[in-house]
Amino acid sequence: MDDAREDPQGASAPRAEVTLPDGQRLTAPVTRRRRDRSGTWWYDLQIELPDRSEDRRHGPTLTSRTITICAPHPVVQPIPGEDYSSLDPPPPEKRKQWRLSPPPAQDSRADAYLHRLDCAQAQSAGGMLTDREALAALAGPDVTVPCPVCRPDAVLRHRR
Repeated sequence: MDDAREDPQGASAPRAEVTLPDGQRLTAPVTRRRRDRSGTWWYDLQIELPDRSEDRRHGPTLTSRTITICAPHPVVQPIPGEDYSSLDPPPPEKRKQWRLSPPPAQDSRADAYLHRLDCAQAQSAGGMLTDREALAALAGPDVTVPCPVCRPDAVLRHRR
């Protein structure tokens, strides 16, 4: 297995030790971790396994397949010295939960529309905003209109 696993951003992924159901132990790169409501850490890991590949000319050959598994602590044990903080989501006040997108062509009164991230009406063009930035956009000098479909103002009203 490849010990120098890289993540998409180019930084080395932290590794953790996994105990398989039959008692085998292996080390695998961690791609994500999160806590559940009870406070237990769950880890997403990538494990590379040998696999068979068929080739009509040369017959079967040995290849590898990477699978992703998810397991909780204590099945997954952090390795001392590994930095897992890069996998943690930002604190709630720094999360980008809103999308500021250009208004529809038929709306000449607005400079921008504010949407929830999962709104189907939001265009991919435009910026991502935190709660504080979204509130500032709605109160700012530019005419920012809350989307009438996803109603971000209903949620933001309680976050002032």
